[in-house]
Amino acid sequence: MGTQQSKELVLIPNLEEAAGRVVTYLERYSSHVDRVFTKPMFNSETAAALGIKSGLADKDLIILLKYLERDRQVLASDGNVVRISRPTEVLLPISKEDRAIASLKSLIKDVEKQVCALEAHIADSREKSRRAVESKNRPSALAALRSKRSAESVLAQRMETFFQLEQVLNSIQQASDQIAMVRVMNDSAGVLRGLNAKVGSANDVENALENLKEEMGKVEDITSVISEAGQEVNVADESDIDEEFDALLRQKEAAEEEKATESTKQKLAALEIEDKVEDAHSEKLMLSGGATPTIPQATSDTKSSDQTSVLKSTPLQGGQASSQDSSRPSHGRKNSDQAILES
Repeated sequence: MGTQQSKELVLIPNLEEAAGRVVTYLERYSSHVDRVFTKPMFNSETAAALGIKSGLADKDLIILLKYLERDRQVLASDGNVVRISRPTEVLLPISKEDRAIASLKSLIKDVEKQVCALEAHIADSREKSRRAVESKNRPSALAALRSKRSAESVLAQRMETFFQLEQVLNSIQQASDQIAMVRVMNDSAGVLRGLNAKVGSANDVENALENLKEEMGKVEDITSVISEAGQEVNVADESDIDEEFDALLRQKEAAEEEKATESTKQKLAALEIEDKVEDAHSEKLMLSGGATPTIPQATSDTKSSDQTSVLKSTPLQGGQASSQDSSRPSHGRKNSDQAILES
């Protein structure tokens, strides 16, 4: 029987989720110096990204680095140094500059830890000396004070070293940014050079402008000629339009006169019917009572004015008016007859 070998498997969904969270967390770093880490520093960043107290185990960290480098292609690593690449950058191997930056950052971290430890030691020695003085233990108080003075001296040296290292790192970062800026400026200069070559010299531009002005002048000349021809056609057609308008106006006036004449005839016919009715009514009253009927003056005057206005609007034909007046009552009609005769 053969021996069965044990295999270690990786849960791809868990690996992809962890890698996505780490990449999102590391996007906050923009400069080249900030994107270079030692392996322990990268493990600390990974722990912060995943929200765990301690970093990943060595096997888990190696698997994560391999996945991010080979499959996601978002970082480069040589086993000791890790560099996060920008989305627009070509993924390059770890360089000597990357190793120097990682070593400098690691040294700054170590010095920072030493400074924290010395500050804690100084605080503890100060507290020991205070308690020794309270207990009137002179030797212990003096020993604590000597230890505090020695720690303060070492702290001053470490702080000076820390500031110098920080200054060097800032200079490297500034130089790195300048390199990127110079690279962009060189690329921009090349682009401008190519565009200027396509545009040509200043004489070519002047010639192009002159040609453009000349062609625009031709367009304006053609437009003015077409406009003048259109104006001549409009003047020729204007007389015909005026004649057509006068004809339409005459037709409208004739139609209005015909309509007014017809309306007058209808009003005269209505008045004639009313007069006949009134005459018949008057004769009936005279035959029955022998008295002359009294017609209200307001009514007689109103009819008189209506007849006058109607008859003035349209001339009477023949003896139509005189024949109608002979059969009307004499009271209230004389004024109307006089107005008709005068018109």
